Amino acid sequence: MSEMKDNTARIVNLMQFARKAGKVIAGTEACLRALHGKDLQLLIIASDTAPRTINRIENATADSGKKVPAIRISRRAELSAALGLFLTAVYGILDRQFASKMLEYHAARQVEE
Repeated sequence: MSEMKDNTARIVNLMQFARKAGKVIAGTEACLRALHGKDLQLLIIASDTAPRTINRIENATADSGKKVPAIRISRRAELSAALGLFLTAVYGILDRQFASKMLEYHAARQVEE
């Protein structure tokens, strides 16, 4: 259990670094636009996101034809507070290295569950 929390904290820490580097997009609409334009590497969805929002993201990802992985972690309030943003449920990561490391930590987190 402690290892799972550590990996979630590591993902959030990487999100903070990515935000400072200008490699994070915040908000459902911004992420949907990024699917069609920018080089979106990873979607991070808060665990308490509404099912309708999740369906919109999944449908848009399928329609775009891009293979953008999505992970679900933490809660909206926790993620938003950690990043210093308003209450936001969906985040996009634009940097490949940040995204791959977050996916690595997420996979380790899944093994622990």
